[in-house]
Amino acid sequence: MKRTISVLAVVAGALGTTLTGIGPASADTPAVDCSAGGYTRALNSYILTNMEWSALDGRIYNISGPTAYTYEICLDIPDTSTLTVEVRIGATGSQRVIVDDRPGDKIFRFSPGANTFWQVYGTMTGPGSTYLYYTWNEKQVTA
Repeated sequence: MKRTISVLAVVAGALGTTLTGIGPASADTPAVDCSAGGYTRALNSYILTNMEWSALDGRIYNISGPTAYTYEICLDIPDTSTLTVEVRIGATGSQRVIVDDRPGDKIFRFSPGANTFWQVYGTMTGPGSTYLYYTWNEKQVTA
């Protein structure tokens, strides 16, 4: 499930929320290696293909306190699939949505800000009615 990567930065949404990522590229760049990133939390789970699922990070919702953090995620998925990750931040009326739908393994970051909440959704491509496994590796850094 290793994939070749290069740096890609995406800035999305209002209020300065950012998502930065690393996506597929040329053969001269290193492969995504989640074991080398110092991730402090790992979730091994599965998802039914071709349907949107909530709690991709293993949590139904997340609430931040007074300190803002940047979350770095290393996502390990089957090489033949694409996992579209959607982070929905804030109240419905002022919601910011960040989407990362690059194929293959990926590393991405998002900063929801202080005193807010967010949810993580995902849709995995693959053969119909099939459960595919993924590993969500996470660490947080003070923003």
